[in-house]
Amino acid sequence: MMEFADIYDKIGYKFNDESLLVRALTHVSFDNQNCYERLEFLGDSIVGYAVSDLLYHGNDVNEGEMTKTRASMVSKEPLAYLSDHLGFSKLCRKRNCALSVKMKCDLYEAVTAAISLDGGMTAAVDFVKRTILLAPHASVDCKSKLKEYCEKNKLSYHAPYTSSGRDDKKTFTVEVYVGGKSCGVGKGTSVLRAENEACRLALAALKVC
Repeated sequence: MMEFADIYDKIGYKFNDESLLVRALTHVSFDNQNCYERLEFLGDSIVGYAVSDLLYHGNDVNEGEMTKTRASMVSKEPLAYLSDHLGFSKLCRKRNCALSVKMKCDLYEAVTAAISLDGGMTAAVDFVKRTILLAPHASVDCKSKLKEYCEKNKLSYHAPYTSSGRDDKKTFTVEVYVGGKSCGVGKGTSVLRAENEACRLALAALKVC
């Protein structure tokens, strides 16, 4: 019998019908009749909606920027990371195959769908909003793209940070300098998130597509 206590602690949700979670963690190689494929189809849409809602209410950027950010956040790499981080990859039932990035991404989407079927859409959307920003790769494209721009144009990149608040509730502020000029300031609950936000703003200011 599969033990889910650790997963429940990490995702902040306990299934009433654990068979849904078992199915969400079952690859077609293990059971082609009760695998996660249909759940993944549903979960893909739910994850997209949850991230869209998060971005819409979380900042004041335009539609184009939100679309780019959403694409980065729901891409395979960050969702695959979350499957590893939340324990889905470890418990995935499969035979004679290694878990690819795509498969790990599918697991996250399938679990999201399973939560929606077990506890409703609100529970599934809340799960995504609780976990999606845990992925360090969710916005990594902004930093990578900016550093690539700096290297191409032989410009320096500097991103000093400051912190404020109690040790258990710190807020970090990162200011990104490109070629010695301040181009963006970001805030977040970690240096990584703050830097990624600053890089996103810097890219917009520099009009880097």
